[in-house]
Amino acid sequence: MTKQLIFAAVSATFGVTAFTYFGWEWLVCAIIYYAFLYFQIPSKILALHLIVILLFFLSATISDKKNRTEFSGMETNFMITFTDSIDIDGDMMKGFVTANHNEKLQLRYKISSESEKIDLQKHLKIALSCPMQGVLEVPSGMRNFNSFDYQLYLKRQGIHWVLKADSIQFTKCMLKKHTAKQAIQDFRNKGISYVNEHFPEESSGYVNALLFGDQKLIDEEELKDYQRLGIVHLLAISGLHVSFLTGMIFFLGIRVGITREKMSLVLLLFLPMYIILSGASPSVLRACFMAMLFFLLSFFKKRISTTETISSIYLLLLLYDPNHLYNIGFQLSFSVAFAIIMSLGIFGRIQNQLVLLLVSSILCQFAAIPILLFHFFEFSLIGVLLNVMFIPIYSVVLLPSSIIVLFLHLLINQIGEFLLFFLNKSFILCNAIAGFTADLPFAYISFGKPAFFMLLLIVVVVLALFAVWDLDDHRKTKILFLILILLLLLQYNIQKLSPYGEVTFIDIGQGDSIFIKLPFNEGNYLIDTGGSISFEQEAWKQRRKAYSTGEDTVIPFLKSKGIHALDLLILTHPDADHIGSADDIVKNINVKKILIGGGSEELYKNKEFIQTALKTGSEVTSVKRGDRWSVGDAAFYVLNPYRPEEDMNESSIVLYAEMGGGSWLFTGDFGEQGEQELIQEYPGLVVDILKAGHHGSKTSSSVAFIESLKPKIAVISAGVNNRYGHPHQQVLETLSNSGIYVYRTDLNGAVSYQYYQKRNGTFSTALP
Repeated sequence: MTKQLIFAAVSATFGVTAFTYFGWEWLVCAIIYYAFLYFQIPSKILALHLIVILLFFLSATISDKKNRTEFSGMETNFMITFTDSIDIDGDMMKGFVTANHNEKLQLRYKISSESEKIDLQKHLKIALSCPMQGVLEVPSGMRNFNSFDYQLYLKRQGIHWVLKADSIQFTKCMLKKHTAKQAIQDFRNKGISYVNEHFPEESSGYVNALLFGDQKLIDEEELKDYQRLGIVHLLAISGLHVSFLTGMIFFLGIRVGITREKMSLVLLLFLPMYIILSGASPSVLRACFMAMLFFLLSFFKKRISTTETISSIYLLLLLYDPNHLYNIGFQLSFSVAFAIIMSLGIFGRIQNQLVLLLVSSILCQFAAIPILLFHFFEFSLIGVLLNVMFIPIYSVVLLPSSIIVLFLHLLINQIGEFLLFFLNKSFILCNAIAGFTADLPFAYISFGKPAFFMLLLIVVVVLALFAVWDLDDHRKTKILFLILILLLLLQYNIQKLSPYGEVTFIDIGQGDSIFIKLPFNEGNYLIDTGGSISFEQEAWKQRRKAYSTGEDTVIPFLKSKGIHALDLLILTHPDADHIGSADDIVKNINVKKILIGGGSEELYKNKEFIQTALKTGSEVTSVKRGDRWSVGDAAFYVLNPYRPEEDMNESSIVLYAEMGGGSWLFTGDFGEQGEQELIQEYPGLVVDILKAGHHGSKTSSSVAFIESLKPKIAVISAGVNNRYGHPHQQVLETLSNSGIYVYRTDLNGAVSYQYYQKRNGTFSTALP
């Protein structure tokens, strides 16, 4: 029965994914799995697993059919109800609300004044219903390859629109009667607010994460350290927290004379409330439902194995909402839980508690590797050792202390404040250790996003490793461990062995960033980094984390490609929308050489990223007309600058390249004046692909320039609904009249050209 439930869980997964991802990859996985089952179970039971696939396929189909919007997108007046926690971050208020037709929307509202922000913080409550004016926008999709698909993320939560509110009429708001769920949510919000107001800044975010499942106020850099080191699970409420809390309540109940049966009933009533109180994340649902099933069965004097418990919970959650499967927290929580269950034989043979903790950390890391590589393209090796140190600290010290300190702070403030001092210092020390470790070389390693067959091999090897290790087969365990290491080494170096090249115009909004990869690791270049101009803001307007083109878009894209170093960082000119994120790139990626335009040296001299680059051993070189280099079948020629210019745009590096079976011209923000000079200097210059200058501004891409170059394709890098009106209609007409096919990052997302060695390639776009 135990084995069959595990197999049923896998079959259910195939059923759900068949609806979304049915294709040759799904068929390959299904054939391998059912060929395995054919030799493991009787044919009659095999037929039952096919029924499970059909059942969960139907569940996913029904779920999708029900996931529809009642809005047309033209509505401007709404009656919204705050049904969830609302996040006020600087001058932005955002969160989930319900509106007409009881449909969920993602609310975004820009707060106009500090007094309004204070009023919102005071008066916003769960179940508050208010009239609102605004517009509905379709959420942004996956604008770059391998990036986060926000539109799909919201759709899987039943949300189809972003409501951008212009005004909220708070004088006409009404507080509806709380449901039981909303009363608990309101209590949760009050608890979070109390911690934020009375606990020090260094620890308030961590206490809220441990007690209420709210990580919003954890410092962004500190949270990133925990994520990169593979210990962020310590900050998510999971089995560790639920076991401690239920154990503590059960023990206290028994001590005061309550019978075990009554305590089981108390916990059965408490745990559903705790799910809401702690944020109802997938790890919370798994842990609480497992505990509830345990107490329910103990109430009736029955027991089932842990394996049967977790398999049953997995099946029920997936049947209730198939979209749970696509939640990363759900994937990690259950994969690690199943890994621990599959390894019970290993744990039973280990007597030393420290070794047991180390082995369990290794096994959990193995289980998480495929998921981490697929979603984040990296994982930490040091994290295995950090888990050995941090798990006892969090489970024995910080979690119990957070609960005790909060209760004492509420009841006896002076004692609570005294203990809070030590709790705060403990969090500061842990964060300092995590920060120091995250800065070590190879603390976390980027592998790039694995191709389908590589990911499949890693999954199969990891599962086989669990099986033979559990059977205590030392020889096969060593062999499989070695194979896993070799696969990871191959994945780490795979882009260096690839015969394919690419040119990708990364969608970074209003700005430029172009990635060039030559075959067989002959060169990895980045032309510009994107960026934005930041202005001084009043303190109340400042958000916890400002969007960074480098950290949030360019670096994740490079990591997804498995890029560990850039041979060249080419900065066309020193405008913020071209070099604003250079500091992030230099700090996070090994840059061997930076190219800047000749005559612009003084403009770069005091830039922070130049100083950082020089300290890390990067070479900074200026280039001018006539400079050139060749790598393999590719050749690059610098056509501009050729003299100092007052206008920075005219001093842009203009790069002509021959690669991938075609000729390219990368123009930065080159203007009409420079274009005229260029075609006079190079009258025979003809290109296949033109990167249109200055984001399609009417000051570039003149008729004479286009007629002289005769490009077949033009790429325009511009932000969606940018305030400059780029690309200009005049430029689009010029390109259209010349029969040139135009790709635009504002409409198409990232634009990529993939080619095989020196042969012609093909274009593709991130957005359909």
